[in-house]
Amino acid sequence: MSIMGRRVPGTAVALVALAVLVVALIPVMTQARPDREIHLVARGMAFYLEGEPSVANPTLELAAGERVRIVLLNDEQGMVHDFAVSALSVETDRLAWRQRGEVTLVVPDRPGSYEYVCSPHRLLMRGVVRIAPHRSPPS
Repeated sequence: MSIMGRRVPGTAVALVALAVLVVALIPVMTQARPDREIHLVARGMAFYLEGEPSVANPTLELAAGERVRIVLLNDEQGMVHDFAVSALSVETDRLAWRQRGEVTLVVPDRPGSYEYVCSPHRLLMRGVVRIAPHRSPPS
């Protein structure tokens, strides 16, 4: 192979390309994974845990220090919804029908109860995030 008029072995080109690929993938490979995911569905002017349609606006139990991804699916045609916890500074984008949005957070070391809402419908679509203190590992 010839690069800028110089003959370069194909293996050298392949190694450089591989090195560039590895460097490009480092940020993706080193992202911290959440400890767990919570999937919510916005439907009928309420939030529901995915697969549990009987409890509207459920209390979300989190533990201090845990890394959680909250995924919201808007399953309400003609409505725009989001998920926001202002006390924790987290909010999804506003989502149209069948769109998904997500937030990932490291739960702060502030035990307590915090309100979550759908910003456009905060009077109906609201629930509680309850943060428990750190759990000590068993001895």
